[in-house]
Amino acid sequence: MLYLNRILALKELVLSLEQIRRTLSDTISTDELHGMLLLKKAELEQQLQGELRRIHQIESRLQSIRDDESNQPPTVIIKQIPDQSVLSLRRIVDDFEIGMGLYGQLQANIPHNMRGGLFFGVCHTDEFTDSELDMEVGLIVSTSKDTSLALPSGLVLTARALPGSPMMATTIVKGALETIDHGYAAIAKWSGTNGYRLAGIPRELRLQLPQSLSGDDLVTEIQVPVEPLPATN
Repeated sequence: MLYLNRILALKELVLSLEQIRRTLSDTISTDELHGMLLLKKAELEQQLQGELRRIHQIESRLQSIRDDESNQPPTVIIKQIPDQSVLSLRRIVDDFEIGMGLYGQLQANIPHNMRGGLFFGVCHTDEFTDSELDMEVGLIVSTSKDTSLALPSGLVLTARALPGSPMMATTIVKGALETIDHGYAAIAKWSGTNGYRLAGIPRELRLQLPQSLSGDDLVTEIQVPVEPLPATN
């Protein structure tokens, strides 16, 4: 029975019968077999996450098409945002999901007396890319007396002033991380229609961090500094 279980386990690794025969003849250890299965499991999970991201992106595009067809104007509000005191950390991450994982670490380790603040994120990467992102994540605070804050997880937040803007185009997006592009598209469309252009680095406020595995309950406010286009003669 143990021999049969090994054959079935090796077939799960998508090996040919000849590869299975050679592997069994080499008397692979149980620990090695366990490690091979764990590696295959991680590979399949990564593929599944990639497919789920693509599904969310397609849903976002479909929503954009529906909005265009209905001629429903995007909900974009202009705000004046002052400079804000923040505690944040900045690092290079492989993708947005890892960046979102930092929010979870902050949420779990932030002191109780600071948990009323809003989490924010800024992508400082110059060109659009899905990998090697220069991400800053942190917490907006009323005042910051300390220059840094070390969390139990080992993360260290540094105090700084997040620059404000006299004109910030904002919109709120409800849904998983992959749907946020819909909000940026809404602001881009609104700006083009109303004679504005990008005037700074966008940022995102997490009004509600996701509690579900799908992330569908995430609520994000996108803030994009804008300025009026120069008048033409």
